[in-house]
Amino acid sequence: MEQLKPRQLDIMQNLAKMLGEKGPVKITTSLLSKECGITEAAIYRHFPSKRKIYSGLVDFCEKNIFDLIANINSSEGDELEKTKKILILLVTFSEKNPGLARLLTREAFSVDETSLDERIGQMMSKIELLIKQNLQKYEQETKKKLELPTASAANLLLACSEGIIQQFVRSGFQDSPSKRINDQFTFLINSLAAN
Repeated sequence: MEQLKPRQLDIMQNLAKMLGEKGPVKITTSLLSKECGITEAAIYRHFPSKRKIYSGLVDFCEKNIFDLIANINSSEGDELEKTKKILILLVTFSEKNPGLARLLTREAFSVDETSLDERIGQMMSKIELLIKQNLQKYEQETKKKLELPTASAANLLLACSEGIIQQFVRSGFQDSPSKRINDQFTFLINSLAAN
């Protein structure tokens, strides 16, 4: 991701803020320019299209989430605990950044942003792969088998995380998931490692 200029960062932050406040209404460059306190022409001087602003937000999500996952995976500790931390990270990242939660659930995209929708799908597939690799390492290190094959287990865990984020978005960002996710993910992971 290339270094953003301060005005570009400001435009992206305002878009994320609007996504977190305005709900599923269509955000136009006119509305965005008013929120930023600049003209539409000024927005187009910094971004050639609205899609490029959204693309910058997706870049931001990818970079931050994968940096945080890399930190988790490089830390000491049990692979199942690392897996739980990744799942909690996804939910808490979304909770702290409601506008970006709307991106991760793809609700922010119109028909014009299908390439961004695909990027979010690829990002989630990569996260699922990282979870699967942690589960495989757990099986290798402990010589224990999970209750499900690692691919199915990783898919289940990510689907739960995505579902929790979706519920948070659907609640209008009112139902804070962080108060219960530790218990939920502990239960799921312990159930997978029950034998």
